[in-house]
Amino acid sequence: MCWKLSCVLRRMSAPSRKQSEDDVTNILIFGVTGMTGGAVAEAALGCAWFRVNGFTRTMQGEAYDELVSKGVTLHTGDMTKPLTIKGAMENIDTVFLHTTYWETMSVDIEYQQGFNVVNAAMQSKVKHLIYIGAEYSSLTAKERCKYFEGKAMVENYIVNAGIPYTIVHLGFCYENLLTVFKPHQTTKNEFAVALPMGDVGLNCGSIVDFGHCISKMALRTDSYVFKTIKLSTSYLTVNDIVEKLNAFFPDLRFYNPKIPVAAFYQFMFDGAEELASMFAHYRTLSEWDHTVAMELNSYNRSFEQWLKDTDKVFLEVLMENQETFATIDSFRGAHEMVKKKIMDVMPFNLFFSSPVSLPVPKVEKEASLVTQEEIRHNKRCRAFSEAHKPKNLLKDQHFGTDV
Repeated sequence: MCWKLSCVLRRMSAPSRKQSEDDVTNILIFGVTGMTGGAVAEAALGCAWFRVNGFTRTMQGEAYDELVSKGVTLHTGDMTKPLTIKGAMENIDTVFLHTTYWETMSVDIEYQQGFNVVNAAMQSKVKHLIYIGAEYSSLTAKERCKYFEGKAMVENYIVNAGIPYTIVHLGFCYENLLTVFKPHQTTKNEFAVALPMGDVGLNCGSIVDFGHCISKMALRTDSYVFKTIKLSTSYLTVNDIVEKLNAFFPDLRFYNPKIPVAAFYQFMFDGAEELASMFAHYRTLSEWDHTVAMELNSYNRSFEQWLKDTDKVFLEVLMENQETFATIDSFRGAHEMVKKKIMDVMPFNLFFSSPVSLPVPKVEKEASLVTQEEIRHNKRCRAFSEAHKPKNLLKDQHFGTDV
């Protein structure tokens, strides 16, 4: 059943009782301007049983203005400063927390941010905390992955703190294929899907669908409290992704270049090691059960359905000039550029605005595939490296995004 329709039917099921303040869940979303927090916010905005609050570091920008226009009450502050967090917790029932390693590229800072939010939630007697954790343990992992390490530390603190919680592990988002992991053009009509997964599958799903699942959890606290939930709607190998792309876009050719994880370790940009270790960890995971995700949102989409919803945006992003990414102020800027295109063709009018035309890329024909891939990532992540230097972090230029 459609998420919005289910909310309408729920309201109609009790016509004799007027909706009161006790019926409404006040949810506070950290990272509300990011891809994950934004998906949760949009899902919650589509249901009258939520009053949506957001926490952000800035009071300006298109994302901020858009959320305000939709009725989100926004609080500004810094997750490293506990006093600014506590002020946003007043009258909050549920907190959605998503910490991000990429903002500072520091495990310690990511953990401190999560630690501060959890403590503020406990002090404010929040009824339910939903946290995006990670299926990762530094004790059992074959190699260190700093991208997951901070999340696992926060997750462990939450579990032992005594606050009513739901830990959520998310699969690899289809939307990643629109940003830093978009297929790489190697000839005029050929594109390499360069994910270093070998023959191992990825637990996948759309961030939009995940947002609806998480919003449902916030309304069904008794069913999901003190549990760890894995959200995935499909399990795809790179060959599966390639096959489905070729079937959907018959005039183009997609292929699996079988890029090894070792190639990612050799890329010369800040974050390359984390991405390599992230995929190395993904390769150790087995297929997740999809039952809970489908129970939460029966409208979860397959990869083919997601392609149908995003085909125009996908093609436009596919053909955009690689140089465009090199001129953007930050890695987050690249995400924001794509986000502005996505939701014009998404269901439920979620997220953002209409597509923007971009020039067709120049093709580097002589370089080997691995060299092309390194050039591509260097260009698109050059600003990523610059944006995370301490001098930039003080300027509050960043918005939360997900890889």
